[in-house]
Amino acid sequence: MTPATAARARRTGRAAERGSMATELTILTPMILLFAMLMLLAGRVTGAEATADEVAHAAARAAALERTPAQADAAAAATAEAALSTHGLVCADYAMTLDHGGLAPGGAVHAVLECRVGLGDLVGLGVPGTHTIAGESTVVVDTFRGRP
Repeated sequence: MTPATAARARRTGRAAERGSMATELTILTPMILLFAMLMLLAGRVTGAEATADEVAHAAARAAALERTPAQADAAAAATAEAALSTHGLVCADYAMTLDHGGLAPGGAVHAVLECRVGLGDLVGLGVPGTHTIAGESTVVVDTFRGRP
């Protein structure tokens, strides 16, 4: 290869590559944005699950402080409602399952919260569909209190 042909090959190669960076950027930008939105969705779902655990803990704690099972159920429901609104978790519908075991001193109160959340509300990106999150917690009833 003569020096003249080598110079022409270099010029031709550069000319063929002209505009390739813009093409790559055009192709990769939507994929990068989609990946970022999926990471946002995953982070928001994980945060909602942590909030559900916190709400279940608050409900179990409120129930463990009561003296009768009826009072425990009412306290857990009221506390769950207040905690959901405080934390900003909007549930389309939710179910609170409470196992208070008779509220015997040294016993345990177990609360499970299942909440169906619209993904559009959760992420703010208008993603269709719903996701059911669950949170649970167990709280020990104070051993030094009297029987109900």
